[in-house]
Amino acid sequence: MTLWREIIFALALVAAVTLACSPAHALVTFNDSHDHIYVTGSFGMSRDSNVFANSDNQGDFVYNAGLTAEYTRRAGWIGVNGSVAVSASKFGKHTEQNFSNPSLSLELTKQSGRTTGSLTISGARESRADAAVNLRSTSWNFSPGLNLKYPAGSYTFTSALGYASRKYTNDTVFANLNTYTAALEAIHLLPAERELIGGYRYRSSETARNTSTTDHALTLGLSGRLLRGIMGSIRGGFQTRVPHGGLPGTPTFTSWTASGSTVYAINKKISLNFGLSKDFSITATDSSVDVTSATFSTAYAFNRRYSLSFSAGWGDSRSLGESGRIVLALGPPRVLGPQRHDNYANWTTSFDYSLNEHFKLGLSYNWFENWSTTSYADFIRTSESLSVSSRW
Repeated sequence: MTLWREIIFALALVAAVTLACSPAHALVTFNDSHDHIYVTGSFGMSRDSNVFANSDNQGDFVYNAGLTAEYTRRAGWIGVNGSVAVSASKFGKHTEQNFSNPSLSLELTKQSGRTTGSLTISGARESRADAAVNLRSTSWNFSPGLNLKYPAGSYTFTSALGYASRKYTNDTVFANLNTYTAALEAIHLLPAERELIGGYRYRSSETARNTSTTDHALTLGLSGRLLRGIMGSIRGGFQTRVPHGGLPGTPTFTSWTASGSTVYAINKKISLNFGLSKDFSITATDSSVDVTSATFSTAYAFNRRYSLSFSAGWGDSRSLGESGRIVLALGPPRVLGPQRHDNYANWTTSFDYSLNEHFKLGLSYNWFENWSTTSYADFIRTSESLSVSSRW
């Protein structure tokens, strides 16, 4: 009862402070209003029916809180977006899963001149239930990137360099992963607000278990007005994955690849959003998988304060058949296997109330089901959540 009284008191305090507030402005503004600092606090609670995402179906109540400080600068050639945040969650029964995760991000953008682009740096500690391996994991993630754009006549050329590091706190079961990415695209302007996009992507991944992969992908697509009333970007192509250091005789894998997102606005209050993705990936236990996913979402704004949203998704994850040599000895055998094949479906609905930037309330329900050739990975996961946030 003490915990519930603390929760009710926290909600009442937030409501009492924020209900009378005027529309939000930056907490700190300086340098002739070119620089702004915002601070956001949040509190939430949820009931999760399956906190480990497996057939054991262990549920729990989870209470979470977060604090974020954002900095923006819009002056001169270089724009700045930065944030520092910390989030914490407390579990009712599985207290060994309690966590406090810091994160930071920095983006430097150049939007004027012939050459434009951005430099991004992000880092975060992440705790989650991973449906691909049916265990909870905690990792430190670091990801810098550089994106450039250069116009030349009717063409625009873009390039991207990226690095991503994921280091697990439990590296006995999970495999640390480093990924290097380089991409080059050519964009050609077409009539009727369309662009033709062609590109090549190189990606190299290395794990702490002396395995690695090399990916090559060629894609072609359209961006802008795809059809009457439908805006977005969609592309598809061909990709290969060459594994190194795994089981002897592992072949090169080939597949089609695709990515896309579109939006169709029915009217000013409601729109339909669709997404598609197909790509190679590497699980936390060092298995290569071919992942296909499709998403749909929509939202309806009753007025400036009330809105209702709905989203649904489907996915297919197929192991490429070369699970790491060490994983089979160290990981739980029932969640592994070179021939594992999973499908999932999920949907989420949420109701949001916004008095102003100082007070926002959200209620949501999520349903997720996974079907797998590994029985331990057959599970249903549902959650009901309440969240309150205030931005200054």
